Amino acid sequence: MGRTLKQKNQPYIITFIAMNAIALGLIIVGRQRVADLVTSFIHGDWSFVGKLFAVPAAITLLTSAIGWACSKQLKESLVFWKLQNCLPSSEAFSRLAKSDPRIDLERIMRKYGQLPVEAAAQTALWYRIYKGHESQASVEDAHGAYLRFREMTAFSVIVFFVGIIGFVGFTPHGLKTDSLLLIFAVEYLVMMLAARNAARHFVTNVLALEGVSCADRD
Repeated sequence: MGRTLKQKNQPYIITFIAMNAIALGLIIVGRQRVADLVTSFIHGDWSFVGKLFAVPAAITLLTSAIGWACSKQLKESLVFWKLQNCLPSSEAFSRLAKSDPRIDLERIMRKYGQLPVEAAAQTALWYRIYKGHESQASVEDAHGAYLRFREMTAFSVIVFFVGIIGFVGFTPHGLKTDSLLLIFAVEYLVMMLAARNAARHFVTNVLALEGVSCADRD
């Protein structure tokens, strides 16, 4: 049995969380403290290894637990900035299909009749079509990318707020770590845009394949 999309994405997500945890560790512990630990290592004090990775490891566990505790709907809201009908499939036929020249809407309409305009109905029909093409490489790749970047978007938000708490509550006075918080904010925007684009490709790839499939039956 092949690996699920979640299993395939896991190494990327774990690496992403770990890198952010190290950055948070710099905020909470401080760059000077990290530099001191590295200096100790250079002078032969290997005990610093456990100290250096203790904070990032703890933060990785914390952010991972919080991330998995977040509902799918909350993660989708963080990506699409909507509370309802977040997914692009809610506009699959009314907007996305019309803007993609690969999609043969006329053939799809001949098969399914009048296409829905209500958001939930569009998602329902699109999902029905998706089930016939879910194993196609272009669909699976886009689906996996969307799920991966959706998780990273949610973790970016968590990391940003944990970073603020660390910056306010733990950072020594005068330590300049506000640039890291800016990086976390930019990281969220990048992950959010990547998730949105992957989701749109996911929706349109399914419809493009369905159009070809309908043409093959003519």
